[in-house]
Amino acid sequence: MSNRRSILQAALTVPAVLFLPTAGAVTLTDSGVASGEPRPDGVVIWTRVPEYAQTGGAVTGTFKVSLNPDLSAPVVTGSFSTSPTVDYTVKIQVTGLAAFTRYYYGFTTTTGYTSVIGRTKTAPAENSQPAEIRFAYFSCQDFTQGYYTVYANLVAKDDVDFCVHLGDNIYETGAAGFQTGQVREDTIGGGEATTLDHYRQKYKLYLSDPNLLEARRLFPFITLWDDHEVYNDYYGPGVGRTDPNRQRAGYQAFLEYNTALPVEPLSTTNPPKVRMYRQFVFGNLMEMFVLDLRQYRNGPPCRLNYFTPGCLNLDDPNPFAPERTMMGTNQKSWFKTEINNSTRRWKMVLNEMMMQEFKILDVGLFRGVPQKLFKQPYAIEIGLYINLDAWDGYPAERKELLQFIKGNEIKNVVFCTGDIHNCYASELRTDFDAVGVPAAAVEVVGGSVSSAGVTELAGSDLTLLGRPILYDANPSLKYLDLKSHVYTKMVVTAAEVKVTYEAVNTVIQPTSGTFRLAAFSIPDGESRFVF
Repeated sequence: MSNRRSILQAALTVPAVLFLPTAGAVTLTDSGVASGEPRPDGVVIWTRVPEYAQTGGAVTGTFKVSLNPDLSAPVVTGSFSTSPTVDYTVKIQVTGLAAFTRYYYGFTTTTGYTSVIGRTKTAPAENSQPAEIRFAYFSCQDFTQGYYTVYANLVAKDDVDFCVHLGDNIYETGAAGFQTGQVREDTIGGGEATTLDHYRQKYKLYLSDPNLLEARRLFPFITLWDDHEVYNDYYGPGVGRTDPNRQRAGYQAFLEYNTALPVEPLSTTNPPKVRMYRQFVFGNLMEMFVLDLRQYRNGPPCRLNYFTPGCLNLDDPNPFAPERTMMGTNQKSWFKTEINNSTRRWKMVLNEMMMQEFKILDVGLFRGVPQKLFKQPYAIEIGLYINLDAWDGYPAERKELLQFIKGNEIKNVVFCTGDIHNCYASELRTDFDAVGVPAAAVEVVGGSVSSAGVTELAGSDLTLLGRPILYDANPSLKYLDLKSHVYTKMVVTAAEVKVTYEAVNTVIQPTSGTFRLAAFSIPDGESRFVF
């Protein structure tokens, strides 16, 4: 997403020092190692054979997985082959491991490459009762807009079982005028990636940051995509018609350079299709539902994505039309079935874009007037919406989902969200103004790793100014911060989910001090926050 923070900015008109990791860290001559997709019996492990060990053809090698940091006495070994077809990436699904156990892994090729040793952890057994699960989530890491000191903070604390990335792993653009001034240079594709080679170069550039490399080396990741893995604000059916080759290139590079495993593989025909929505179980305590909110959605309503007063023009698409979808029919059916059938205490929904209704103003000129007097019922609500690329552009489907959760008495649903570059916590209701009615779920939006938020775009911190304005327009919004770059940590127990925003002082320098921005909890059985 691009100008939505700048629109909001215009409308609102002794910590420890972290150093770049050294011990065990990856050199900048390769892309390191990574792991992900934690299951009770295994994980995915990943590396890329660097240029000096490539041959122009196939390269073969072996891998080891061990309980020991030096890879002695391996419990799983195997061989692999990679080639230019996948840009010399290696992605192996390892099974036969013990549940909720830490492992180490590494790769060696016959051409002289020996990887750094990675660390990973499996999920708890499906019917086990873990006392707690700890995870961190991230989003939006524009390479040009800052250093990844947020990841350095994660590495220094080293207190989570796994990580989640909610999308915008790369940005297709490197243009100096995008969002805010540049801290680091990205000239790939002359300023914008459009081909498979460009997208691959993007991932290699982003993996030149040692803090990101170290985070991927130490923690398994569950990884989603958002829009910038292809291009800003794209929607699948649109690009599938106009530029399916670019869509395929973005999808292929994402699958090559991340540990995410598709449920159904990338199709060989255009428009490209790949099923990425999936779920993960962590004992009886927690289940995660991974959404794909780009591939199946309708285009944005009102012709504009942001700072929009609603679709009052009869020629515009009606955002309240029940057929408008962000999820698509199959994914929505899957989600409803699986979340309704889940027996786990906590249901975490990994959700790229803000579910909360988010207005900068709420004029409500015609409140109290019978809707039958209007040609279109939604015309009575004159709100100035921040971002119709998010769930505000799909309000009928949002209401349908929240009514389903509420009507089926599905408890402990938490939406974990990224995309908008700042921190927000909201109670989710079918009517967001009915604050006296118990919410159906809650949403915790994490700020960005480096991508520009309101403060960068405004040139000053507008949090104190913005809170009364945004709280008044959005009564279900319970917390916001418009300044800090953070990762969001959740500690999940049977009694509650403890949430903290772990922040850094700066992203414009390679090192930074850190602080805890906020802490609150979500009680078991209640869709509300305790501050």
